[in-house]
Amino acid sequence: MSAVTMHHTTPATGSRVAHLVDTVRWAPAPRFEGDAAHKWRFVGYVGGSMLAWTAAGLLLAAGIGRLIGLLG
Repeated sequence: MSAVTMHHTTPATGSRVAHLVDTVRWAPAPRFEGDAAHKWRFVGYVGGSMLAWTAAGLLLAAGIGRLIGLLG
């Protein structure tokens, strides 16, 4: 059984997170096709994803740096 097909029971908060993860995991991939509105939505999606992943990486790096500073 893979992690993708594995289902488990979780508490109420965990089930909300699991539902969100499943929603994101199985959402159709955006495509750069169609009219101008769809193309701009795709551009916004890609740009927003880049900003979100950059922010998440910076926060993670800052957290690791702070942890190393506290331990060292």
